[in-house]
Amino acid sequence: MQLVCISRGSYGCGKAFAERLAHHLGCRCIGREELLEQATLSGIAAGKLELACVRGALNERMLLEREHYQAFVISYLAEAALAGPLVYHGLCGQWLFKGISHVLRVRVEADLETRIQSVQEKLGLDRDKAEQYIEEVDQDRQTWARTFYDANWLQPRGYDFCLSLERTNADHLAAAFCSIVKLPEFQETPESRQGLRDLLLANQCRLALARDARTRNASFQVQADDGIVSVSYRQREAAEAITPILTSIPGVRQVVCTSAATRILWIQEHFDPSDETFQYVVDLANQWKAAVELLRFRASEESSFVMQTTLGKAAALDDAPGGIQEDLPAERSPSQLDKGGMEETFRELVRLGKAGGRTLFQGTAKNLLTVVQGTANYSLVVIGPVFLDQSNAARARLSQQLSASLREHLGLPVLQAGEIKERFSSRKLSATLRRFLLRCLAVPWFVHLRRRLSIF
Repeated sequence: MQLVCISRGSYGCGKAFAERLAHHLGCRCIGREELLEQATLSGIAAGKLELACVRGALNERMLLEREHYQAFVISYLAEAALAGPLVYHGLCGQWLFKGISHVLRVRVEADLETRIQSVQEKLGLDRDKAEQYIEEVDQDRQTWARTFYDANWLQPRGYDFCLSLERTNADHLAAAFCSIVKLPEFQETPESRQGLRDLLLANQCRLALARDARTRNASFQVQADDGIVSVSYRQREAAEAITPILTSIPGVRQVVCTSAATRILWIQEHFDPSDETFQYVVDLANQWKAAVELLRFRASEESSFVMQTTLGKAAALDDAPGGIQEDLPAERSPSQLDKGGMEETFRELVRLGKAGGRTLFQGTAKNLLTVVQGTANYSLVVIGPVFLDQSNAARARLSQQLSASLREHLGLPVLQAGEIKERFSSRKLSATLRRFLLRCLAVPWFVHLRRRLSIF
């Protein structure tokens, strides 16, 4: 099953290309305009939200409306994609399906002269005003993409293919591109279909919370993993209503609720709740009132395998798509596939009230950003032991490179597990020394000695 996301500019023939491609493939075609209309009909102020984004006036209410809109759009498209092959054309469709491996990401653009002529014909503007109009619309769309997904929608590295209509028309290019769409790399697998189901369920849950009066005005991070839904929230007054609302949704087997103002992302190859790093991370989470999100990263030079991915992440570092390991049995669930201690660690986080979700990722370090970059509310990234199949020197070098890349592209503090241990050890030593000195000051002999020394 194909899932093609086409990014297009204003009057750049991208819509025509998408419609002709869908016609050749015999599948459904959905455009951004349809999403805006359907979101408005569902009660989401999509028009006001778009205007607020362009003007840079996202207040607290509009930020919440952004959550609702994103949840609606992802639910709408994920449901359509599960029903059959789909071509979507808009601005940032590829970032709506983060972690879904078979998504084909395409950028379509016509040359400037063609766009100017199109604006002149349709809007009746002279050449100078038509060119100015295109510049302003492109800038507005760039602002929209940056505000919603923290990504530059014009960068080629976010796409699998960048197509130009300068020397051909939309129909001819669409007919030729059908062979690309049918390549094995862009076909649905059982694992990527499960990822779509998880994506749909998570956003259905988020929409249910948005539509209930008890939770309508609260902000949530929602994640689904094979029927287990993890919800992070800030407003405690909405906590009691979360589970009753979500358990009525088909497909929800368990609801895990965590009160958190932010999240700590913990990346590691093997987890162990009895390891001292676990306690250090939990201590940090307690201090910051944060949830801990686990990401088991297994480095591989081959295409990436994402069992389940967190919402709110943005563009890829490079233009290599995530792939799926074909040899994994379709009937096995994510919990059965996990052998790295993530299940035990997640259960312990649930017990402590600090669970923020879990993700299994196998692939290159560069493709790791397809899962972690974007709008998730992180305050810190912790990197534990990774690249375990490498030598000690290579492991240290690759870990530092991974830290630097995440720090650069996320704009967040990134710490190695060893750095946390050192800081906590120093802090514990200082606290121990301080307590010792205070006890000394209270004993009679020290008081007497201090008085005697004050004579000199």
